[in-house]
Amino acid sequence: MKVSIVGCGWLGLALGRRLAEEGFAVMGSTTSKEKCDLLSDAGINPFLLKMDPMPTGENFNALFQTDVLVINIPPERKKNTPEFYGEQIKYLKYLADQHKVPRVIFVSSTSYYPNTGDWVTETTNFDLENGSTKAVVLGEREIRQLEAKLTVLRCGGLMGEDRIPGKWFAGKVTSGASTPVNYIHRDDVINVILQLIKGDLPEEGTLNLVCPEHPIRKEVHEAMAHKHNFDQPIWEAPELIDSKKVSGKKLTDLGYSFLKPTPLDF
Repeated sequence: MKVSIVGCGWLGLALGRRLAEEGFAVMGSTTSKEKCDLLSDAGINPFLLKMDPMPTGENFNALFQTDVLVINIPPERKKNTPEFYGEQIKYLKYLADQHKVPRVIFVSSTSYYPNTGDWVTETTNFDLENGSTKAVVLGEREIRQLEAKLTVLRCGGLMGEDRIPGKWFAGKVTSGASTPVNYIHRDDVINVILQLIKGDLPEEGTLNLVCPEHPIRKEVHEAMAHKHNFDQPIWEAPELIDSKKVSGKKLTDLGYSFLKPTPLDF
């Protein structure tokens, strides 16, 4: 089976390496020639592709001659407008439809949801006035017009390897000590995508990818500081900041067993 990954960054590269190890024929995109060797070393056939927002690159149409297409390009919030991201996804949708890709897995974000101060599920609608990220909403709106079978994965805060919860705040002043976290380990995201491709999880629908447990920021960040030997954050008011608790119950109800069910194990 052929799998293509548009966006071989921190998550996509690790995903491609795992899929290659599992015996899949993997193709992947990068925006720089310098990274092509890195992809090749991971068992990924590299292609240059940049969404600006129209696609440019070299021989990138081959990426869309595949059995499964994984789209993994998050919005660049500081660099581009939300509308720019929507256009990027629109062009990828067009390429997927043009090449009649049968199946697409779209990596989205739990920032789709508003800050309700309570639980949100896959059926909770966005609310741009209350914290939903416009770029994420526009990206999902575009990709849902696909002709292919589509799975949308709304990932929580992606952690793992060099991304350690709280490390950025080491020795710094921060707030929201009592705010629950919505984290997910990269290994679990990769494992879910692998199971989707193998057919162990449903081919279509929307899934929240977050740890089943939602400890508060203070508990997680201080535990990670102790475990990984960096300075504790300095907490200040307010104790709670605008947030939500994202439910991952749908995924566990489908039989998925988390490798890292709590951020305290990261």
